[in-house]
Amino acid sequence: MPRPLRIAHLADTHLGYRALGRSEPGGYRNQRSVDIELAFERVVDSLLGRGVDLVLHAGDVFHHTRPSWTTLGVFVRQMRRIEEAGIPALVIAGNHDTPRMRQSGSVFDLLGLALPMTCFMAGYEQDEWDVPGLDLVVHGIPHGALVNPDPPFVIPVAGRRNIIVTHGLAAGVQTRGHEPGEERLAPDLLDPAADYVALGHFHLGGQPTRNAWYSGSTERMGWGDEEATPGYNLVILDETGTVAVEHVAVPARRMKTLAPIDGEGLLARELADIVLDRAAAFGDPMAMVRLELRGVPRQIRREVEGMVRREVGDRVWDLRVYTAADLLERFAEGRDEALPPLRELFARFVDENRQQGLYDDRFAALFRERGSRALDDAQRLAAERSPDEGTAA
Repeated sequence: MPRPLRIAHLADTHLGYRALGRSEPGGYRNQRSVDIELAFERVVDSLLGRGVDLVLHAGDVFHHTRPSWTTLGVFVRQMRRIEEAGIPALVIAGNHDTPRMRQSGSVFDLLGLALPMTCFMAGYEQDEWDVPGLDLVVHGIPHGALVNPDPPFVIPVAGRRNIIVTHGLAAGVQTRGHEPGEERLAPDLLDPAADYVALGHFHLGGQPTRNAWYSGSTERMGWGDEEATPGYNLVILDETGTVAVEHVAVPARRMKTLAPIDGEGLLARELADIVLDRAAAFGDPMAMVRLELRGVPRQIRREVEGMVRREVGDRVWDLRVYTAADLLERFAEGRDEALPPLRELFARFVDENRQQGLYDDRFAALFRERGSRALDDAQRLAAERSPDEGTAA
């Protein structure tokens, strides 16, 4: 009878992520990049103290396919701690780790030399790893294997414990939007015969099927992660095949969207004072906070933003004000550092589904036309909320 196993399942560390343009105190590095690195270190601290037998990273190790030398160094240092503890580890590539052109190669080829005791699966084929001494087979399906014409399919090894590790969006998982390269997971890929399916990509965590779990991200990134609980999953497989999953939270910088303010008819100074009072009442000087201004023309919003940034002090770590038109404008013009223009995202989405055979040519053309028209209408309506300031797109 196999012995019980304790497995650490983590994903979406996004090392190299940067945002908000603020440097660490007394240094030159982006503070959010440092936050992301500290979160990964805290996860490693935690799992090393939990006596785990195996570590599984389910993708999006890095935020970019070509991470900086500093970012690479952070990853290698933390993974060496796991290797030095004698814990086997598997790392697969997520969509952020996978180059768009296959011939460009992967950073994981280099990392395999720096971390010889860690198993990397970062190519365009699924693979199996018979973990030494654990009576366990891990079926790794990196993001690249999900984009092939022939979808991956797992056949569990009879008489052994089987785990699947992959990176994508399971059926039924609700997200606020889709990103380039995102792949939907076929329902039969989440094989019910597997003991556990370790998923990456969805930052909020959860259990989409009976035996499949998202661990969530190790830190919050964009505002879609506001409700996330950063950390990892501690998975216990007992002698009978029963699976117990505990989500282990790690400290991370809080994100909070405060209640909106109806600013129609108010002066910029009056609005700034209300915003600053709201931030002080929140009571967390280390948090990232944002607040929507309604009924406010763009020029007033800009004046409020300038006052707030100059005067926020230690009320919160970062304070932003915005209008609905601002959000649409960033999508339309591609100002968000992580996202291209919204129309481009939609066109990619339609093309990817057509190429995969999910849409025929006629449906794809009609969907593109009507979807583009709907985006134009939405941006026009947002612009009409502040008619004196021109269009938001």
